[in-house]
Amino acid sequence: MSRAAGQSSRNTLSSVVDLLVEHRIKLDALEHVLKETNPIVHDLYLGTIENLRAQKAAELKKVLTGRLKSKVSER
Repeated sequence: MSRAAGQSSRNTLSSVVDLLVEHRIKLDALEHVLKETNPIVHDLYLGTIENLRAQKAAELKKVLTGRLKSKVSER
């Protein structure tokens, strides 16, 4: 990999990380406001987040298992 391409990749990765951090900060602030203004909705929000995390984990496991099986069958 050339030095310029490597630098470009690092800059792109840095930009993505910066955006993720910025969005995480915004989400944390919005969650705090929600918790203070309406605790019942905040609990519902937390439950929804837990469900989405479980779905994501199940999908990730499914994809990784599929990739592993395809790698094994290639050999």
